[in-house]
Amino acid sequence: MPESFTKPTLPTFSWIGQLKPDDRELLSSYGEFFPGHPGNIIIEEGVLQTEVFVVISGELEVRAKQDDGTETLLARVSPGETLGEISLFHPGPAAATVTAVEFSQLWRIADVDLMQFMEDNPGAGNVLLRTLAAILAQRLRQMNPKAFGLSTYAVVDSPDLAKESGVSAPDVPLRPAEIKPATEHSNASGGSSAGKDKKMASKTQHVPDPDELEPL
Repeated sequence: MPESFTKPTLPTFSWIGQLKPDDRELLSSYGEFFPGHPGNIIIEEGVLQTEVFVVISGELEVRAKQDDGTETLLARVSPGETLGEISLFHPGPAAATVTAVEFSQLWRIADVDLMQFMEDNPGAGNVLLRTLAAILAQRLRQMNPKAFGLSTYAVVDSPDLAKESGVSAPDVPLRPAEIKPATEHSNASGGSSAGKDKKMASKTQHVPDPDELEPL
């Protein structure tokens, strides 16, 4: 891929793709496009995160430090995917480091600027907020479906509290479209291939249609 921009524009998919073309073009002016060269750190673990990023092209890796000082590859990030959106709702230090592994085109916007866009354009802002909230909710359900199901099933998911209340938490099945990232893959002999040529699950986000979402 040539290391140059080719008329960078915000993607017509992902959470931004839910916007009308005019709103999407206007939103791009609130942020900025920039290149990510191989090895460039886009987000650094432990550093206060105050920006939202969208990958236009290329590929990035997400790695987190372990207690023993080693790093674990958590995910690979592809075009159209978003990083740092949780800081918009709950600012704090980044939980992992994101690094470009090939020449990439990215767009970033400061949290305060994104909030300003939403205030200036309430219709488009409502679409963005609802879609982002749906993405975050989907991630939470994928990480811990029982915890996510508490508000729906009104159950107690604590052994101690469950013993006191006499209520046990049912298993909450995932919907067909919600597939947990694989942590291990089977090899040809049927055994686990953990530690051998692991393939990382994509971090690709399933973006629901805002018109199908229930009111927040």
